[in-house]
Amino acid sequence: MGARQFAICDNDGDYLKMLQAYLLKRNPVDFEILTFDTVEKAQRASEEKAFEILLVGEKIYDENVAKINAAKVYILQEDGLAGITAYSVVAKYQSMERLITQILDAFAQDINCGGTGRCGKNRTSLISCYSPERHSGQSVATLAMAQALADIGNKVLYLNLMPFTGFEEILRAEYEADVTDFMYFVLNHSDKLPYKLDGLKRCIHGVDYLPPALDFADLQHISEEDWGRVLDLLLYSSDYTYIVMDLSETCQGFYRILEQSDRIYTLTDKSSVYSRAMLSHYKKLLEKKERTAILDRLTEFELPQQWKEHSTRFENIVATPVGACMKGVLGIDE
Repeated sequence: MGARQFAICDNDGDYLKMLQAYLLKRNPVDFEILTFDTVEKAQRASEEKAFEILLVGEKIYDENVAKINAAKVYILQEDGLAGITAYSVVAKYQSMERLITQILDAFAQDINCGGTGRCGKNRTSLISCYSPERHSGQSVATLAMAQALADIGNKVLYLNLMPFTGFEEILRAEYEADVTDFMYFVLNHSDKLPYKLDGLKRCIHGVDYLPPALDFADLQHISEEDWGRVLDLLLYSSDYTYIVMDLSETCQGFYRILEQSDRIYTLTDKSSVYSRAMLSHYKKLLEKKERTAILDRLTEFELPQQWKEHSTRFENIVATPVGACMKGVLGIDE
């Protein structure tokens, strides 16, 4: 069957080159990227194989666009003076990240657009990081771990399930949707997981991530069974080498995620009586619940003393002493 085709038709050569380069770098799942500088060329190509997505520049649009064989057509609007109403419209001159995010998200939600039965070649490895005392350094450490894995060539997805993250302020970002929107969508449209994931994800230092939940109550409302379904879909229907979970007990799937994890890292502070007591409590609870398989995969670690001095350097936290520490925890050579 081959890859699905994502076609762009525009007579602005520079724009075509920039958008094609961005798409090739982003590598949207299951898509082959094609570009055309005339409607006629796009039409001829679509006769051989239909496009899944077609972007058409407003200035190049004519009645022959209707003859192009494409599942979904978007008009790249410049000034809106062409009065095109037959197709969905997206602003041409905006950030390419935002443009492609809008298109892929709309594509995923369109009931007339097909899904994919594609499965990953191998099961993705799951790593979870958790601190029973809700250590404020957990997210810093977990993100450094994800970046360290990405730096040695792995494709990594980082998921933060903490009740409060501060990501928008620290990363100076705005999120229109978050990880809970992704989960609710995928539970109802599992065949479109790759498209929804690619439309929503962001990237930081080579690590893909989904925006954390704005309201932790949204995480609590997802059942343990639904957490299991989404996790299975991610582990068996994505091309990631690792999924790294920044975990809290906020979600009902807490134990299930830990039990499915290949490795579990627990942040602690052995110099603190309180921290040692919390860790002891956590281990006793796991034993009482007969979840000793979690204990078997658990590795304890501590952060360097001055970790807080680097705690807001999310864009390259792996280059700090925190990153060096996490490389040691993972057994990655410097």
